[in-house]
Amino acid sequence: MDNLLNSNEILDNNKIKKCRHKSEKRWYRALVIINILIIVSAISIFAYNFKNNYNTIKKSIVETYNNQDSDETDIEDIPTDVKIFCYGLAMLLVLPFSVNFMYAGVRSRAIRITEKNFPDIYERIVTYSHILGLKKVPEAYIVQENGVLNAFSAFIIRKQYIQVNADLFEIAYREHHDLDSISFVIAHELSHIKLKHATFLYNISILYSSLIPILGATASRTREYSCDRLAQKVTGDNGINAMLSLMAGKHLYKSIDIEDYLNYANEVRGFFVWCYNLSSSHPIMPKRIKALEMEEGSGQLY
Repeated sequence: MDNLLNSNEILDNNKIKKCRHKSEKRWYRALVIINILIIVSAISIFAYNFKNNYNTIKKSIVETYNNQDSDETDIEDIPTDVKIFCYGLAMLLVLPFSVNFMYAGVRSRAIRITEKNFPDIYERIVTYSHILGLKKVPEAYIVQENGVLNAFSAFIIRKQYIQVNADLFEIAYREHHDLDSISFVIAHELSHIKLKHATFLYNISILYSSLIPILGATASRTREYSCDRLAQKVTGDNGINAMLSLMAGKHLYKSIDIEDYLNYANEVRGFFVWCYNLSSSHPIMPKRIKALEMEEGSGQLY
């Protein structure tokens, strides 16, 4: 690892800006615009048909009341635009509850990384938070997820945290004693926080548009590339071993010949590979690892 880990250097905005994928902001702006159009369209259609919809629903309620012995429900009589408006409103109202509920679940079954629990990892979290210029050190949790190798950053209102699944965390403490790989994963998740991906406002701004197939997934891939590149700058590690651990598992990834894998990655192409990548929220691993190998520039979106 480079001297960033042991320094007090804070990455300036220009260095962080260079780490962003060249298409990230463009895709975010597009999703925001589409999100606004969806909201405006839903409200406009709902308002335009309000009188007719009101009469239809009122009639349905009256008929239901007058036919109390009927086992049939009249939900199908509700106009489609009213259903869409209600579903959209429900998503908006449920989001604050759902993220807080998930956070409560994490806290209830996790071990928090602190000065006393895994202090060497905690020290790196503090160091990376400082390097990234974060105002607060985010809470970090280890959660047992029955063998799933994963980590993510998440949010509640005005607060962010990261979760590392226990099986992935073990690569730092068992067999390989590989602090660098788990450090890269943690730096990647902290980068999501630094780049504002894990905030309530950011996710509200693309709440509906991000659900559109391909569009939401493509925007997500730009964010993953950005955080990979920023994690490289923060840790000084290229991150390839960290990605290989997600593919081959915590026991086998150190046995992989990286040069041989990179040669294989060049062969992973074709129409259906292109389609699979297009629909994925993360770049497929051959593209992602080749982007990490470059250490500069933006990875391939398609």
